[in-house]
Amino acid sequence: MADRHTWRRADVALACLITLATIAAWLTLILSETGLESAVALVVAVCRRTLDETLAHRGELGRLALLLPLGLGLVLAVGETFRLMSFTRHWMATLVNVQRTLPKRLRHLARICGLRQRIILIQTSRPLVFTHGLLHPRVWLSTGLLEILANDELESVLRHEAHHVRAHDPLKILAARCLGRALFFAPVARDLCEAYLISKELAADENAIRAVDDALPLVRALRKLLLAQPMVIPEAMVVSNLEVTESRLLALLNPNRPLALVNPYHLGISAVVMAIFFVIAFAPAAGHLPSFSECASTSLLLIGQT
Repeated sequence: MADRHTWRRADVALACLITLATIAAWLTLILSETGLESAVALVVAVCRRTLDETLAHRGELGRLALLLPLGLGLVLAVGETFRLMSFTRHWMATLVNVQRTLPKRLRHLARICGLRQRIILIQTSRPLVFTHGLLHPRVWLSTGLLEILANDELESVLRHEAHHVRAHDPLKILAARCLGRALFFAPVARDLCEAYLISKELAADENAIRAVDDALPLVRALRKLLLAQPMVIPEAMVVSNLEVTESRLLALLNPNRPLALVNPYHLGISAVVMAIFFVIAFAPAAGHLPSFSECASTSLLLIGQT
């Protein structure tokens, strides 16, 4: 039951992010249809230098202003995607040259955990384990991790990572982080992104515990990782890693402990922002659409007067 609850929490968080992004994209398409008219209204209003003209086209000007955060969100999302992908590629390139052959112990555990041909072992004394790969995820772990974990502890860790592999979590994490970046104007998006990342790790923990029918091996593995000071994975990596966090430890100690999905204050601010977006997007348009000829005729009139 706990596992299904955590799965639902992760699914709800990602679904809310996708819904917000869909609404933002829909508003952008609606606004883009009148974007040119809004730009013309702005040029004409400035050219004519009359307050009445500006006020007459306040709806168009508001829609034009609304396109700025929506357009910036798209730029930020694309930039975040390239940043994460580029950083991940360069960081992973440093590990390719230190790959090692899997020992018999690890091959056996990989087979029973459903990770055959899915594990890559690297030579480093620092404990390290993570799942990487958008389309074909694989589990990367270090020789330092093998040295400090017993068989039952290593099995729990591999079952945790197997959950990420089956769910293609690196790809979903990339999507969640980019959507959270795109929706920067809605504080609740950041909460949903964090809730999704935490929920996926908790779901993987619960999958590992259910598979071995015991939480102690995973708890011992996390404790050893914490004491051994594992290699720190940069925040800009697109991976699912076995990071020891307060949320995970509390969830392991008290599985029934409720976890907040969003901050109510951030939810209120986001609701107000989205309401403003809708009001501006569907505000009545001016009865008279401006044209550049108005600006040109006004300019000629001013020249004639001089």
